[in-house]
Order: sequence, then structure tokens, then C-alpha cells
Amino acid sequence: MVQVTVRVAFGATIREGSTVQELVVDAMPDDSVLDLKQRVAAAAGGAVTADDLLLEFGPNDRRLGRQYAKDPSVDESQLKLSQYSLLAWLERFPHWKVTVRLLPPTPLPPGVAIHRAAATAEQKNPDQAVADARARGEIPKISDLPAPWGPQPLVQPPREELDKAGYLPPRYPEEWSPLKDVNV
Repeated sequence: MVQVTVRVAFGATIREGSTVQELVVDAMPDDSVLDLKQRVAAAAGGAVTADDLLLEFGPNDRRLGRQYAKDPSVDESQLKLSQYSLLAWLERFPHWKVTVRLLPPTPLPPGVAIHRAAATAEQKNPDQAVADARARGEIPKISDLPAPWGPQPLVQPPREELDKAGYLPPRYPEEWSPLKDVNV
């Protein structure tokens, strides 16, 4: 077991005063992202659930698991901490911490944001503009959309697309380790 320090934060940036508390939880390389989230939620007193949490790690705050609330594109129970080399990086840089915050809300359905923005710029009612665009077929009906917006099944994009978007951990060679495979 490795002890992982988790800082609970509010807002988009981490700076002095934005960290509410720091928790310490145990983790193993074969633990899933969901397992870590469940331990963090329990350590935080149960006021939030694992489904509410966004995990970030490293100097660039790489997101682990879901990117937003009700994100159907990631199965956190299948993503292992070892895939992110999380514990190996913590061994090399023990001052690094995992940051936890609340997941952002589900983004607007496709086409809605642009119609709302255009209507606002033209000083029109954004809700009416979206309704009109749906009636004209410019925006898909909610009943035609996949999860998380509508009832249709989600067609998973190719793995390469998810890799580029940062949804999945990078794929390193089997025996790669940040502790020994670094050219300095």
C-alpha cells in the first residue's frame, strides 16, 4: 500500500487558501480510479460520492477518469492507477499531490451553445433561439441524442480519439517506469 495525499480544492486553480483540506488515503497500483475516488469520498466524511469527484494529478493536473458529470465515455472501474503510473510518479516526486474537486456539469448538447451565444449577441431570447433551431432541424432533438443528453446509446469513439482528448491514460511499454526510464 502507498499513501497518497489528496488535496480537496475549490475553483479552477490551486493556490494558497484554495485548498480546503488534505486527506491521506491508501492506494495500490491495481486499484481503479473508481476505487481511489471511493476512498477519497469516504475520507472526506461521505458528504460527496465518488461519482461527484474529479481527480487531477501531476504538474499539469492531468485528469483521471471522468471529465464531467454523467460522462458515459469512461468506465472508471476499468482504469487502473498503474495505467497512469500514478504511484510510481509519487515515489519519484513525493511532494506531488492528487487534487480532488467536484466534477463540472455536463456540457450543453451539441449545437446549443452556439445558438445561445448567437442569440445573446443579437439580444434575442436564447431559449427561444434554441427551440427555433430544434424546430428547423439545425439542432438534434434530445430524444435523438446519446447519453448523457438523451436516451440513445453512446457509440464509443475510437481509442485514438479518446487518447488525444486526454480521456484515457497514455500507453507505455510494459516494463516502463518513471523511476528508471528517464534521461537526465
